[in-house]
Amino acid sequence: MDSKTYNKDLRKTCVEAVFDEFAEHGDMIRPQYAEQWNEIDASRFLGHITGPMDIDVPDLVDVIIDTIVKEAHK
Repeated sequence: MDSKTYNKDLRKTCVEAVFDEFAEHGDMIRPQYAEQWNEIDASRFLGHITGPMDIDVPDLVDVIIDTIVKEAHK
């Protein structure tokens, strides 16, 4: 696999990991107002998560780094 394909696949895997973490209502992305998850819209197709939310940047970075490490060991 060439590096361009690897980078594209790795990017896709990292995006999926972020959406999966959001879907599990983890700590990385939380509603800005007490448990109003229905106010946040996540579109995997478009690659966007929109709405009133707080993003915990260190947790976001952890999800991405963990995904990269996991993929590197495959």
